[in-house]
Amino acid sequence: MPDGGLFEDIKRYLPKYLSPGDSSELFAQLASYPRATSPFYLQGVVLPDEPLQGDGWRGFVAIDFQTADRKEVSGVVISNSCDIDPANRRDRAVNILFSPLIALSKYVDLLRQVKTNAQIENVLTAIRDQRMTSIFHLPADAWGPEGIVLLDTIHAQPLDHFLAKERARLFTLSQYAFYIFLMKLSIHFTRMQEDVRRFDRPEPVGA
Repeated sequence: MPDGGLFEDIKRYLPKYLSPGDSSELFAQLASYPRATSPFYLQGVVLPDEPLQGDGWRGFVAIDFQTADRKEVSGVVISNSCDIDPANRRDRAVNILFSPLIALSKYVDLLRQVKTNAQIENVLTAIRDQRMTSIFHLPADAWGPEGIVLLDTIHAQPLDHFLAKERARLFTLSQYAFYIFLMKLSIHFTRMQEDVRRFDRPEPVGA
C-alpha cells in the first residue's frame, strides 16, 4: 500500500460525492492504515435489497472448474455497483462477478501443509495488513469469523439468477473499508509500472 508523499496523492482520488468533512474523515482513516480503529462494516443502516460492490452475500452459486459441480457459497461482490444495478436498462443479460468468502482458519490449514509456523505467522501479518495484493482481508464481526477473499478466484453468475434466488446480505463495507477494497482491486488487476515496453520500435539507445 502507498505511503509518504505517494499516499498524499490519494487525496485527489477521494470520492467526489463526499462532503468536505466526510472526505477529511476518510483520509484521516486511510492515513492511519493499517492500524486504524475505524469500523470496517456499515452498522445500523438499512440498505436497498440489491448488491453493491464489496458487499458480502449468502446465495451465490460457484462452479468448480475441475468437476463442474455447482455449490452455493457466500461471497463478496466484485462487479461495480452501477453495472449490476437492477434499475439500469440493458441490451443484454449481464453477470454479477463475485469471489467466495473463505474463513481464514481454513486458509491456515492449507498453509500448514507447506509452511512452518513462523512462516505462517508472517503470512498472516501480511494478510491482516492488506499487503498481499491478491488477498483482501475481512476482520471478524457479527457476520462471521475472520475471513479472506482471493481476488484471483472470480466467478460469474447471471445477475437475474442471483436476484431471483433466496439470498441474504452478510455485510456492507464502511466508506473506509470500501476504499481499501477499491485500492486492492486496482493494485491486483492493474500494473501501470509493469516495466514492459509495448511499442513496435527498437528500445532507445542508452535506455
